[in-house]
Amino acid sequence: MQKQRLLAIARAAGLLPLLDRIRFLRMVRASAEENRAFLEKNSEFSPPPLWWMHDMYRHTSFGRYWRTGRVTAAVIAAKIDMHLDVSHPRVADWGCGLGRVVRHLPARYKCTGFDYNTQAIEWGTDHISGVQFLKNNLLPPLPVEDASFDAVYALSVFTHLSAEGHKRWIAEIKRVLAPRGVFLGAFHMRPPAGQLLPAEQARFDAGELVVRGGVKEGSRTFTAHHPEVYLRDTLFKDFGIVEEQTELFGQTLFVVRKH
Repeated sequence: MQKQRLLAIARAAGLLPLLDRIRFLRMVRASAEENRAFLEKNSEFSPPPLWWMHDMYRHTSFGRYWRTGRVTAAVIAAKIDMHLDVSHPRVADWGCGLGRVVRHLPARYKCTGFDYNTQAIEWGTDHISGVQFLKNNLLPPLPVEDASFDAVYALSVFTHLSAEGHKRWIAEIKRVLAPRGVFLGAFHMRPPAGQLLPAEQARFDAGELVVRGGVKEGSRTFTAHHPEVYLRDTLFKDFGIVEEQTELFGQTLFVVRKH
């Protein structure tokens, strides 16, 4: 709890970007030897930019980027195939970052990666084959037609949006999904004890969305926490709940279907 109080003070004072930069430099030093070894064993691997890895994934390890991407892609593909009867589904990774997950999806998928980070889109286009990368803005729309996808997934994307961002983006997801299409989202539904300050915990327990701002929306340090009742009764009120409670690297994967 003391750590969270100190972070709240740093957030209010505008110091989080500086602290984040210091943390990044420490991570780069700590992962340097491991990264050199990984590149020696995987000479065909094009290393993503370290700063953006840190900004998006909270680490600077090439090996971790690769391993977690493969594991997560396997989970996402299994869920998509479970809930869709489509041989070659059109799948969108909204908030694809540096292509950590989408690059590992089955070749039979027609994949598109979206992100508001121009550098990430350019890097993915230049270094990952078989995926179309398109830039979007912080707010909708996505640069595609209605009903463009059979499945859309977003991993730790809503977790970095404001309340207004939640409202506008869920409407956009509904627009780009085909009828009976599925959306898979990872959310902060079970914050560990002490992660939320008392007032935040009280709001969370009351079923309210808890947002920590004070920094640029969409950045890793802009965070949102999602009570289950908020997801069911507010965010996904116009969808059918298909599956829930799947844990995925500290977040909870929710699967819903467009009516």
